[in-house]
Amino acid sequence: MPSLLDVAKVAGVGVMSVSRVVNGTRKVSPETERKVRAAIERIGYEPNEAARILKGQRSHVIGLIFPDLSDPFLATCANAAQETARAAGYVTWVAATGHREEVEREVTKVMIQRNVAGMLVIPCGKQNDHFAGAAKSGISIVSIDRPLENVKAESLIVDNRHAACRAAEHLIEHGHRRIICITDDFPIFTRMERVAGYTQAMKRAKLPGQICAVGAMSGDLSDQLGFALGSANPPTAIFVGSDLIAFLTLHELRKRSLTMPDEIALIAFDDFDAATLLTPAITVIRQPVSDLGRQAAELLCRQIDNPASATGARITLKTELVIRESCGCKAKSNADHDFDMLRRRPSRLPDRFRGPCY
Repeated sequence: MPSLLDVAKVAGVGVMSVSRVVNGTRKVSPETERKVRAAIERIGYEPNEAARILKGQRSHVIGLIFPDLSDPFLATCANAAQETARAAGYVTWVAATGHREEVEREVTKVMIQRNVAGMLVIPCGKQNDHFAGAAKSGISIVSIDRPLENVKAESLIVDNRHAACRAAEHLIEHGHRRIICITDDFPIFTRMERVAGYTQAMKRAKLPGQICAVGAMSGDLSDQLGFALGSANPPTAIFVGSDLIAFLTLHELRKRSLTMPDEIALIAFDDFDAATLLTPAITVIRQPVSDLGRQAAELLCRQIDNPASATGARITLKTELVIRESCGCKAKSNADHDFDMLRRRPSRLPDRFRGPCY
C-alpha cells in the first residue's frame, strides 16, 4: 500500500508538505498542492483513517443519525446530505435509531469515540445531553427537520406552523366548517408545530378544532376515524399531518367508500409519488426535502472548516401548497397539473378569518 513517503517521492516534495495537503493542517502553495494531488491520484494513495484518529485528528467522516430510513422523506433528505458531503471530500456513516433515544445515545457515543468530523442529526428525544457532549468534545453538529433542544447547534427546518395554518385556511375557503386534523402521536417538534398551525386557523375562523392522534399511545386510526365520521356532526374535510398518515387515511376512506372531494375533502402535509396518480389527485404541502439535506451538509462542512462560525441559529425553509383536486379545486386542462390557485384568485375568506400565520 502506498505511503506518504511514496507520494512525496513521486511529487518531488517533502513528506511534511504531503502531510499538510492530506490532513489540511497547514496551507501549502497551489503548485505544491497540485503536485501532491496528482501524485496521490497516480499511485492510488489512501489516507489511513485509523492512524489519523490515534493521533487525535478528526476523521474525514460525517455521521448521519436519523430516526427511520424507510420513511421516504428521511431517505431523500439523507441521500441529498450524502451526495453533498461526498462532493466536499467526506464519507458518511449512516445510522437509523428506530425512533429510540437509547439507540441514538449509543450511536452518538460510538461516533464520538471514532472522532467523526461532524454530525447531521434528526433527534428523536428532547434531553439531547449526548449531543451536547459531542459538541463539547469539538464535533460540529447540525440538526435537520427539528431543532436540537439544549444544544448550541444550527437547525434547518421548514415553516411547519405557517404551512399547516394555510392548508386549514384553504379548506375553510372551500366552505368547510368541520375539519379534522389527523396526525401521529410522536411528541416531536414538527408534529406539534403542524397541529398548532391547524389550531390557529380554526380559532381565527371561530370554528371547533378536532385532533385525531394515532399511534401506539393514542390508538388505531380506523377506530378513531370511524368514531368521528359516525358522530352527529361528522367532518367534511381532513388535514393530514404527514405522508405516512395520509396513506393510512386514504385507505380508510376507500374502505368506507367515501369519495373526495364530494363527500370529504383532504389536504396532506408532504408530497408523495402516488399523490398525482390517485383519482382525485391529492392536494399537498410540499417540503423542500433535498434542499434540507443539501443545505444542512453544506453548513456542517463550513463549520468543520471554521468551528467559530457556529451560532446556533434556526434556519427556516419555505414549503409550497400544491393545489390538486382532493381539496375541492378543479384540475387544470393543460399538462401543468400542480398550480398555486392562491396566487391566481383573491381569497374568498372573510377579512376576520384572514391574517398572517406565525
